[in-house]
Amino acid sequence: MVKLTPYLNDIVPDPIRHWIKLDKELGAEHMFTIGVPDPIPAEVLEIYSKAAYNEDVSGKTSYTPVAGEDVFKRAVVRVEQNFNVKYSEEDAERIYPTVGASQALQFAFSLFAPGSEVIVMAPAWGTIYNMIAHSGNRGVPCRLFGGGGFLEETPKKALTEGTQAVYINSPSNPTGVTLSEKQVRGVSEWAASHNLQIISDSPYKYLLHNPEGVRYASPLNFGEDLSRRTIEISSFSKVIKPDIRLGYIRLSPEIIESDKNKRVLYMFRNLGAGTSRAIQKGVTAVIAFDPELKFLRPVADGYREKAELMLSCLQKMGCGVDEKPNAAYLLFPKTPGGEDSEEFVKRMARDHKIGFIPGTSFGGGFRGFEYLNKNFRAGIGGGLTKEKIAEVFDKIV
Repeated sequence: MVKLTPYLNDIVPDPIRHWIKLDKELGAEHMFTIGVPDPIPAEVLEIYSKAAYNEDVSGKTSYTPVAGEDVFKRAVVRVEQNFNVKYSEEDAERIYPTVGASQALQFAFSLFAPGSEVIVMAPAWGTIYNMIAHSGNRGVPCRLFGGGGFLEETPKKALTEGTQAVYINSPSNPTGVTLSEKQVRGVSEWAASHNLQIISDSPYKYLLHNPEGVRYASPLNFGEDLSRRTIEISSFSKVIKPDIRLGYIRLSPEIIESDKNKRVLYMFRNLGAGTSRAIQKGVTAVIAFDPELKFLRPVADGYREKAELMLSCLQKMGCGVDEKPNAAYLLFPKTPGGEDSEEFVKRMARDHKIGFIPGTSFGGGFRGFEYLNKNFRAGIGGGLTKEKIAEVFDKIV
């Protein structure tokens, strides 16, 4: 009889797709469920496509370098510097291209010894806990932020001898809210004081609704000590389109220096033997064309307008939010009257043909985090129009 890894015991059904399937089974037709960006301008997509095509037909038959194309890695440094991430030129050598942010996260969590723990900001994308469990480790949900600041007492209670890292996600999935410099600095300095790695997951920072008023803050920005222990992760699947599946991980110098036998790159190679050279070249061409990604600003403005409309519709149903989203295409409203989120989502699918994701998919299923089960996630990307939002909700409010 085949003996499977015991780590499978800690893997749960995908907390997002499970509910998408259930929503549809209950009759939902109008899906505000999975997070998908709106299309980018056709001229930019053409720049990407031409560069990728030219590479594909160049006649090269070799594998892409596992550590990535140098031109792509330098382009990453350039674009991230324009988004308030204090990368140095040396950071290009610490960057590995990945299959979306998902491979980057899986790789980061797998670097820790089995039995380790990772403190996870709550609420969080529920799949994070599966990714951590994949390597025999455990994600520990923790309310890290509140009242505009860092809540030191809560991670202090979660800290054990097995804790290796703190995971933060800004702008956040599911809330669409960007952490402030004060919050990022607070959690990062606390992590450093306990010799923890900081895993900063930031693929939505390119989609700030008001980049003049809200800035993304990276742990890398607050001195050498924090930079040395920060793993920065992002994805261009949110910039070009999801199916290009190109992200990256910037490994912390501490991890690189701890790898005495220089085997981290070999471990990374075993996860996929490198990402597509053509896709790297396509993204590089887009960055060369617009290193500040200004073409995304009208797209982000559209998210802001749709978020405002969606919140207005939901407020008429008795739903509110703790903080209005300021990035991307996600909202995390409260259920009307504090209704159980799973029951609310089922009712909306069954009675109004509308699909949402319950708060249990973002940490509300953990003991001590039941308050998240009074929230649900709504996605407003994927080409969804304001007219369609109004049409759907005019029928019930």
